[in-house]
Amino acid sequence: MAPLATTLAPASAAAEATWRLEQPPPPAGARFKAPLGTPDDMEFYAPNEGLLSVEGNAVVPAGLLFWNGRAWHQLSTVCGGSGEASRIAWAGPDEFWTITEPSEPRVGSGLSLCHFENGVVVGSYSTPLQSPDPFRPMDAAACNGPSDCWFAGIASKDPSGQRVGAFHLHWDGTNLTSTYQPQGRGVSGLAFFGGTFYESTLVGTQAGDTTHPVTLVKPEREGPVLIHTLVGETFTDADFLPLGLVSPADGVELLSVKSDGTDLWFSGGGAASGPAAPHEGSVPGPPLAVHYSEPLFQQAPIDPALFSGVDRFVDIAPVPGTTTAWVADQALSERGSAIDHAKIALIGADGSATLHTLPTSGAGRGSAQLVAATGPEEAWMATSAGWLFHYSNGMPLPEDADPNWASTITQRPNESVAQFVSDTPPPDNSQLFAPPPVQLETKASGESVALVISALLKDIRVTRRGLTVTISFQLTRLADVQLVAKLHGKVLARTRRARLKPGKRKLELRFERKRWPDALSFKTKELTKPKPVPASGSESEAKTGPTAVSTSVRRHD
Repeated sequence: MAPLATTLAPASAAAEATWRLEQPPPPAGARFKAPLGTPDDMEFYAPNEGLLSVEGNAVVPAGLLFWNGRAWHQLSTVCGGSGEASRIAWAGPDEFWTITEPSEPRVGSGLSLCHFENGVVVGSYSTPLQSPDPFRPMDAAACNGPSDCWFAGIASKDPSGQRVGAFHLHWDGTNLTSTYQPQGRGVSGLAFFGGTFYESTLVGTQAGDTTHPVTLVKPEREGPVLIHTLVGETFTDADFLPLGLVSPADGVELLSVKSDGTDLWFSGGGAASGPAAPHEGSVPGPPLAVHYSEPLFQQAPIDPALFSGVDRFVDIAPVPGTTTAWVADQALSERGSAIDHAKIALIGADGSATLHTLPTSGAGRGSAQLVAATGPEEAWMATSAGWLFHYSNGMPLPEDADPNWASTITQRPNESVAQFVSDTPPPDNSQLFAPPPVQLETKASGESVALVISALLKDIRVTRRGLTVTISFQLTRLADVQLVAKLHGKVLARTRRARLKPGKRKLELRFERKRWPDALSFKTKELTKPKPVPASGSESEAKTGPTAVSTSVRRHD
């Protein structure tokens, strides 16, 4: 993520940086520090602003932990880890997304998205099993600011069979749009760098899949092209092929891609997916690190004697201000281990490598699974069992005291019902938050005076109970409908865009007393062509569709 180019000031009096175990404090009621469970993703916006998604266990809740520069603490018990199927993408200093599991009763790792902003889950998105455009399992995420985020995962096809390829979702600041990108290899990572997005891919359709054929729109005559770059709205093949690591050519795959804003690195190793991969194993061969030095993707010439024939670099973290990167070295057989010693390495673009085994003495704490770096002397490593190691020179960082990171988030919108910004409402026996009448915004009709298009939405009524606002209406034609709430021009909450048939309908949004909206509006997309009808002289019949509806909702402090 680009903000990581901001590094720590040199500390001449600091000791030499070393790796040491630095586990978060135990949860309330627990006497000893405990492993966090399987770690899913670890991403930093700044040296003192980091997120870690963990699956949790009997002692530690599943969810997200936050690093404020001084300590880790539980940020959220929702929208977090689900066992190696959760990913984090920063969209701004107080805004990020996670790939996670859906709200109950829906299930499935990597089938949902949560949108966090200013200490609240402002959006939660998934699809019903029988949706005409269902989400597919996702395993990669990256953002270029609040209005440009990509999420990607397995190769699949839509229910109609018309769209085939690697599943992607794009967030444009308002809507999520699905695409199936042409080269149907499963996506293992996404990163934004140099004004565009890059993705790393597996050989097969998804991790561990050795049987399903891969659909390729563009032939790959010399072997799998494992790096793609976004051109327009399409991820296209980049000019990179791994150099003679293993045979056959489809025996190598990429497992990670990361950027610190000034550097871009990819990592991987022997393929565990695709036709060349052995059952429940990986193709023997050395691990792989690729450094992007524009315009070339350069494979680091690492001495294969330094690593075993089954080691893979499962995660990579560019070190800001250098041309080096930390890598997590893990054989497939060590995945999920709680007893192995972790192996990490500092890799240079010139092929240099410095190996570390953690802990340096005593029992193992699990294999290396995640790495992150925020400076030449600031880095983190998470083991497969959920133990954290910190690379530091001992100099304290400034504490991030932003109140958005102080409390624990325990609620999320349930995407299987109406979306809302969740809060436990206080007792309310006043009329301070009564919604005002709804005002209609209409568009000029292109029809003659004698013929008009009737309104898409009619008989709109706004009611309120507690801190929940309900808008009921008559829908006259098939349409996608979404209710959006704003405060000072910024989106506060929204319902999930729903495809509704004509008839009586209602949508609900729930708010906090201190975050009461000053505007509500409908966003609609008609799915049938409206037919003009004779004008009746009634103002309600003379509206054109689709009709936007807005309200001016009073807010009192």
